[in-house]
Parts: sequence; C-alpha cells; structure tokens
Amino acid sequence: MTRPQLLQELQKYIQERQISAGIALLAENIRLFEDLDTADPLAGWSAGTLAQWVDVGFEDNGLLARVLARFSAPERSRIPLAAYVHVRLAEALLAMRREDLNEALRHLDAALKIAEDLEDTRNSAVATLWKARCLRKAGEYDQALEVTKRGFDLASGNGLPYLAAVVRTLESWLHFQKGRTKEAIKILQDAEAVLRNTDDLITLGNIQSTYGRIALREGRYDHAVRYFESSIDLFKKRPALEGYLARSLTNIAQAKRFMALQLRRSLDARYERLRSGKTAGGRDGDRSGQAGQLERMHELLRNAQADLAEADAIYKRAGNHHGAGNVDVSLAHIHLDLGDLDEAEQRAAEAFQLGARKTDYLLMCRARIVEAMIANARYEEQIGEGADFSRYAQLAHDCAREAVDLGERTESRRLQAQAHICLGATQVNGFFNNTEAARACCDRAEAFLDHDRHDALWQEVELLRARILYAGIEDPNLRAWSQGEVGSKSLQDVVADFEELVIRRVWEHEGRKVSRVANKLSVSPKKVRRVLRHLGLMSETQLREEHEEEDSLV
Repeated sequence: MTRPQLLQELQKYIQERQISAGIALLAENIRLFEDLDTADPLAGWSAGTLAQWVDVGFEDNGLLARVLARFSAPERSRIPLAAYVHVRLAEALLAMRREDLNEALRHLDAALKIAEDLEDTRNSAVATLWKARCLRKAGEYDQALEVTKRGFDLASGNGLPYLAAVVRTLESWLHFQKGRTKEAIKILQDAEAVLRNTDDLITLGNIQSTYGRIALREGRYDHAVRYFESSIDLFKKRPALEGYLARSLTNIAQAKRFMALQLRRSLDARYERLRSGKTAGGRDGDRSGQAGQLERMHELLRNAQADLAEADAIYKRAGNHHGAGNVDVSLAHIHLDLGDLDEAEQRAAEAFQLGARKTDYLLMCRARIVEAMIANARYEEQIGEGADFSRYAQLAHDCAREAVDLGERTESRRLQAQAHICLGATQVNGFFNNTEAARACCDRAEAFLDHDRHDALWQEVELLRARILYAGIEDPNLRAWSQGEVGSKSLQDVVADFEELVIRRVWEHEGRKVSRVANKLSVSPKKVRRVLRHLGLMSETQLREEHEEEDSLV
C-alpha cells in the first residue's frame, strides 16, 4: 500500500470510528512511519495522522516523538501550511501526554489559526476538541464548554457525525460539572446512540464512566459501581487504554468508599440506639447484624485500596502526576477513615507535591483539604507527640484557608464547596469555636452546590450544620436534646423543661421584667412568675413587689 492510500484509509477509519481495523492497518504498515523522510510532501500529514491514532488508542512506543524530532526548524520552514497544521497538532498531542497543558494550548491555537485560514474544517474540529480537553483538565470549565460547542458545530456541519458525538461526550461532562445533570444525560444518550455500533472503546468507556459519576453525585453508589465496572471492562479490551482504566479504577474506589461511609453511619446510629436503650429486644441479633455490616464496611475499603493500588501502578508507569495525585488523595481519605493518620498525612503530602510540580490547582486544593481534615482529627482526638495540640488546630486552619484560596483559582464549584466545608469544620472545632465564621462557610458551600444535594458532599454540609448548632448551644439540656438524647423523660417533660429555659433566657434578656417576658412570649405574667419561682430566680417578696409595681402602672 502506498503512503497516500494508507493515509486516506486511516483517515476514513478514524472518521467512522472503526478503531480496531485502523489500528491493525497502522500496525501492518508501521514501517512507512518509522522510515518517514521529512522531505516527503506527505511527511507532515503522516505525523498528524499518527498523532490522531495515538489519541484513540494506538500504542506507538514513542514513535510519534521520534518522528517529530526529525522536523528541525529549517525543515519546518519549508513545509507547506497545509502540512504544517498536522505537525502542530502532533506537537500538541505530545504536550498533552506530558501534561504540559500550556504548551499544548500554544500548539493548538497555532494549528487552529492556520486551519481556519485554510478552511481546513476537519483539522479545526480535531484541534477544537483537543483544546477543550486541555481546558477541562485545567479546570477552565466555562471556556471549555464554549470551545466544545464550537467543535460540535464544526464537526456536525461538515459531515463528521462520529467526531461530533465524541465532542458531545466532553460537552456532557462539562454540563455535569456545572450542575446541569439532566442536560448532561440527554447529550450523553444522544452521543451514545451515534457511537453504539462503533468500537471506539475510549469514548464508549468514557460514556459509561460519566454515567457512573452522575450516579455517584446523586448518591446511587451501587449504580455507580456497575457503570464503572462497565467502563473498566471496555478499557481492558485494549492494552493501550491503561490510563483510562486507571481513572475508572480510581472512580470505582471512591464509590466503594462512600458505600463504606454509609455503613459506618448506620453502625454509629445503631450504636447510639443501643447505648440509649431505644432498641428493644433482639440484642444478640442486632449485634450479629452490626458485625456483618462492620465486615462489609472493611471489605469495601480493602477493595477500594486494591483498586487504587492498581491505578497507582498504572499512573506511575505513565508518569501521570494528576492521576497519581488523585490516587494519593483517595488513599489519604481511606487511611483517615481507618484512623491511620500517619499514612494519611504522608499520602496527602505526596499529592500536594505532585500538584505543585505542575501548578495543578485542582490537585493542590484536594490535597490541602485532606491535610486539614487530618490535622483536625489529630486535634480533636488529641493524637500526636507533645502536649500542645493547639498547633494541630492552627495547621488545620492554615490548610483549609489555603484550600479555599486554591479552589478559587478553579471553576470547580464542588471543590470550592468542599474547601469551605473543611474551613467551616475547622472554625467550629474546640480550639476556635467560631460558630459565626463556620456558619458563613456553610452558607458558601451550600450556595456552590445549588441543587446538587444528594451525595456524600451534601451530607457533609448537613453534618457541619448540626455541629454548628450543637457548638452554639450552651445549655447542657439543649445540647442533649439536639442529639436526640432525652433520657427517661417524656415529651411533656421535655416541653416543660424547654419552656422554663426559654422563659429564663428571655427574662434575663428583657431586664428581668416579668411584664416584658409576658408580652414577648404572649403568655400570662402569672405563668412567668410561677416558672421563675420554681427556678429559684425570684423570691416571693421580689415577685410580690414586681406584681404591685405592675398594678400601679395599669
């Protein structure tokens, strides 16, 4: 097969998303790329074609980098513009694989400008898709969404329906990140319908993974696991898709951890019922059920750790800092759940270092959040060397404050919400006990989440609000009641105690005047006097004198 025939066939296969056939054809004719002479008029087109096949799953073993190295500066100056577009696209893909997003965007902007001038719509659509991916990875969701819409218009308007569907899967993800879940699902279903009969395993796997992330967001963790398992099965069909496999392994580990957290909350609630004597009979059976739940919880966490270990090995082989950092953050959370604070702290520190190397604000923010959580745990449980535990409270505050600052450099509303929740939890700990500041953080987090109120992150908001309420209550009875602890008292007893507490507080607030309390609470002065007498706050003489004073004013 001649080079022109090969390039045309490869272009046809990629446009129709016949990926297996294209990879087989490319492998059979790989020598035409290995022996590429930059003086060949088709050299630039060859480099660009190879780059696009590497992007969809061809394992080139470094061939693309070797090919591009042959294009020296003097030789590039002699390349026709139509071929030069392909070279810049190939350079962009290499930069993307190195996670050098700024360099990739520089090449893509150049390729887009030239392609637009030449009215090369196909390469414009490819460059637009890759640019949107770079912007998404950088957390620039608004700009990425704008670029995907432009890419979809280019592809669909120029007879490239499969490429248009691929662009739509990215658009769906961005809508999901913006909280527009229904729109995301509709777009995803449309794209899936177009690609269903292709063997574009990357896009089909990404579709299943996105369904999984949506289920995860909605708190449907068992559904999320099934979607992630489907994506894992697709990615395992082709060895070159290890990076995508690692991402799905990280996602499924997160779903399993959330399932474990649900079980732990159920166990905590059951323990409280047992402790307060509210569970009647069947105590042995209840303990047996607890043991089964506890074992299931630990099994889920062990499975999550195994998934993360596999993902970590893949990311480290590929030198993928973002993926490896996300694995470290996930493992830090699991070690924190298990009470292994030293290991959790080490993982979080490694994640932050990986993020700092690439100025990855998303990863740096996630790492600081978990570091703040670990420091809070050390303070609250008084774990660590030395007696000055206040340093852990201050460390938690510093990490949480930095997480908020880093989150503001991204467009991830959920990440910003998580950072504010973390700062709020720090403000309300026993050292700061600043309920007003914590409440402000909680309000900010709630605003970021909009209507996204189904999963573990929203539960964190609710738990923080409960902590703020509890911390702001000075009276021990109110503290107990806010936790559902009433002892042996009936509802009537609790209501009576609450009336006494309210009357006492209002009396103190209103200058210790019975008439003011009566007006404020719309009750009779007689009832106010009876309560104050019962509480020992006013003697019979004082009550009689105040009553006489009120009569004289009438």
